[in-house]
Amino acid sequence: MADNTSTTNSPVATPPTTTTSTSNPGVQLTPATPASNAINPASVAAPKKTTATLGRPPGSTNEPRNKRKKYVFGKELKQLMYGFGDVPNPANDAIGVLEDMLIEYLTDTCTQAAAVADKRGKVNVEDFKFVLRKDAKKRARVDELLYMNEDIRRAKRIADIPELDNSKGNAKDAPI
Repeated sequence: MADNTSTTNSPVATPPTTTTSTSNPGVQLTPATPASNAINPASVAAPKKTTATLGRPPGSTNEPRNKRKKYVFGKELKQLMYGFGDVPNPANDAIGVLEDMLIEYLTDTCTQAAAVADKRGKVNVEDFKFVLRKDAKKRARVDELLYMNEDIRRAKRIADIPELDNSKGNAKDAPI
C-alpha cells in the first residue's frame, strides 16, 4: 500500500535574508516561506520594553515588586480577605496580586481626579466625587465617610470646650 503522506508541508529552504521595516526601524523580518503565509515568530525581533513610568509615582505597578516596598497594605488586605471568607493567613502571592490591583486603582483614580482639577491646580474632594459619579456604591460610601468625618470633627469641637478641659493648665479657668 502506498504512503499517503504528502511533502507539501515540508519546510522549503530559503536563504535567511533580512529586511528592515521603514515604519519600525528596530524590527527585522524574514520573508515567509512559499508553503505557508504565516510569519515565523522566531524571525520577528521583539521590540524593546520601555521602562518609563508614564507619569506615575515611584512604587506604581510599572515597577517590579522587589524594587518597591512590599505589602504596604498587607495587614489590611489580610483582614479584608479573612472577612470575606478566606483563610486567616492567606498566601503572600494572593496578597501581592490584590495589592497590585489596589495600588493601580488608587493611582488611576488619583490621576483622573488630578486631570479634573488641572485648571485649578489643586485637587479637592469634589474632584474625587466627580470621578466616582458613575459608581453609586462608591459615591455613597464617600458621602458617608465625609459625613462621619464632619460628625467626628463636631464632636471634638464640643469636647474641646475650655471649661471641660482643665488639662491645658489655664490658671484663670481652674477652680480655686
